[in-house]
Amino acid sequence: MEPVIRNAEGSSNPLLGPGDGVSNYVMLFVRHKPGESSPDHVHAWEHQAYITEGAGVLTVDGKKYPVKTGDAILVPGGSRHQFTNTGDVMMSRVTVNPIESVRAG
Repeated sequence: MEPVIRNAEGSSNPLLGPGDGVSNYVMLFVRHKPGESSPDHVHAWEHQAYITEGAGVLTVDGKKYPVKTGDAILVPGGSRHQFTNTGDVMMSRVTVNPIESVRAG
């Protein structure tokens, strides 16, 4: 198998997924403008995120955690969570989810 190389510009999420031959994990690239948030949601799987630019707050089960460029984050499965950009520049993150996240529905 050849490697898959995809630039985030012009691509949709998952950035790398089952159509690319991944077997265990999918990769997403998410950008939040100042004041924007991800949906407040819960799912069974844990996932990892890496903040590539900006800063904000991760809310997990009602508790707020500051996050910034360079932070690696483990969001526990089954927790209610949301990323919010509280800064004045774009907040971007790479998120890695198990493959079942795209097969769940």
